[in-house]
Amino acid sequence: MSRLLLLGANNPETARQARALVDLGAAEVAGFLDNDPNKQGQDFYGFPVLGGFERLQELVADDYLLVNLITRDTRTRHQTTRALLNAGARLGQFIHPALNLAMVELGAGSYLQEFAVLQAEVSLGRNCSVSAGSIINHECRLGDSVFVAPGANLCGKVEVGDGVFIGASSVILPRLRIGAWASIGAGAVVTRDVPEGAVVVGNPARIVRYLPIEEESLNG
Repeated sequence: MSRLLLLGANNPETARQARALVDLGAAEVAGFLDNDPNKQGQDFYGFPVLGGFERLQELVADDYLLVNLITRDTRTRHQTTRALLNAGARLGQFIHPALNLAMVELGAGSYLQEFAVLQAEVSLGRNCSVSAGSIINHECRLGDSVFVAPGANLCGKVEVGDGVFIGASSVILPRLRIGAWASIGAGAVVTRDVPEGAVVVGNPARIVRYLPIEEESLNG
């Protein structure tokens, strides 16, 4: 049985998902880490907030697996997971037990919410987060540190680079390529390939600006 620590005591849904795993005997969830001192030592919907990064070395030595639950932006998510790995942590999986993941390949550090759909031959890199109600259709390939917001729909054989943010209720048409560190706005309909670092919005989606590319990978 996995012994999990979860980074980020913010969303009550994470505690509900943790409880579902514990009740099924699918994982042991020791608690949450959070760098906010006001949360440390408190109870988060039935789970303790054990501290922040100052406790990483101690907890890594106890052989817990860590999963990053930060989803506000992919750069923060990516950088905090790099900090975990640089401290010697191993990434676990935080996956709602109701999901059907037959014929799906997952990298370490996956955070998959209830009611997400991942179809056959989907592949996710490390440190990816897929929200409730999103659909990743057959044979899509996602890189590391990708975030898929609620209700997003990747329509099959979509290639997604590292660090991409896919906004709520957006649609990406089949066989497109989304470059690394691009951002797809909420409700956007993507009808053509998106370059690296591009921010696209609207229907059809258009480029409105570019973001910096995160150069450091999870490998160090």
